[in-house]
Amino acid sequence: MTKNICITLLTWNDWSNTIECLESIFQNDYKNFDVILINNGSNFYNIQKIYDWADNKIEINDQAIKFNNKKNIKIFDVTNTNKKTNNEYRNIYIKNFKKNIGLAPAVNQGFQFAIDNNYDLISRIDCDFIITNNYLNEMVSLFINNSIVAASPKIKHAYLRNTIWWAGHKNSWGFLKFQRTMNLKKKRILDTKNLNGVIETDSIAGCCSFYKTDIIKKIGLEDEDFTFGPEDIELSFRLNKIGKIVVNLNTHTYHKIAKSTQVSGWYYRSYNETRGFLLLIKKTGTYSDKIIGYMYHFLRIPFFFILLILGKRSKERVVGFAKGCFDFFRHDF
Repeated sequence: MTKNICITLLTWNDWSNTIECLESIFQNDYKNFDVILINNGSNFYNIQKIYDWADNKIEINDQAIKFNNKKNIKIFDVTNTNKKTNNEYRNIYIKNFKKNIGLAPAVNQGFQFAIDNNYDLISRIDCDFIITNNYLNEMVSLFINNSIVAASPKIKHAYLRNTIWWAGHKNSWGFLKFQRTMNLKKKRILDTKNLNGVIETDSIAGCCSFYKTDIIKKIGLEDEDFTFGPEDIELSFRLNKIGKIVVNLNTHTYHKIAKSTQVSGWYYRSYNETRGFLLLIKKTGTYSDKIIGYMYHFLRIPFFFILLILGKRSKERVVGFAKGCFDFFRHDF
């Protein structure tokens, strides 16, 4: 099956990981794709490194990949247009933004590019991922089944190669659940006895995911109220109303855990994730979800400050959480 894929890749002041991700993409067995690279406010140094790589001026070698054939890769600036170019090159289209516009708004730039140019499938791959040679083939093959609207692969830890980081999500109480670590993140399916096949999941892993373009066009882009997570859970909530969401356990990718946090910092991540999960409760939660979820976040603030005093939680994470709660209840509640 031949499907035309638009690969959406975000970068923000992380040229090294971005290049390693691009190298893994361009050594893939599947060739019918273009990359739309969203430069989400990177400084000149970081984005110039990516241009230099495309011009064969620098190479990045990681123990996971050895890529030496970058010929015919060309970057096209589409900041002021959403049209792709037909030529002999292997294309990277880039949209440059002067400042960070947020995660969901940046992802939507790539999704809209796919819609405007009639790609069959959208693949989102965050820049701290490395994909395997057969990844695109394995994922495209899923969409022979017309009822499947979105999918993610099994995700392994990039540095602990035998460690499964994600293999699907399941609900246990309502759509939003409040159990175990009480962080509103869904339970990961980690049945190590049977990690193969294609199984249904309640939510895709947005950081590495596939979508039918016509379905995204139908239900709408990612909700731009979510600047940094959990935009993928909200999108999955809408996708589940249209068709099946699956996880393909027959293939995998590698995730460089916490690399994005090293760039953004814990305050930025904690603030946006906290506000994001509160928004998720507001937009998709039941009445009981809202009552329990709001109270849980409110009561967690003094608990976090106790952990800070005891030296068990960083100041950046505690202040980010408290400010995320404060801004939600002041502006979004």
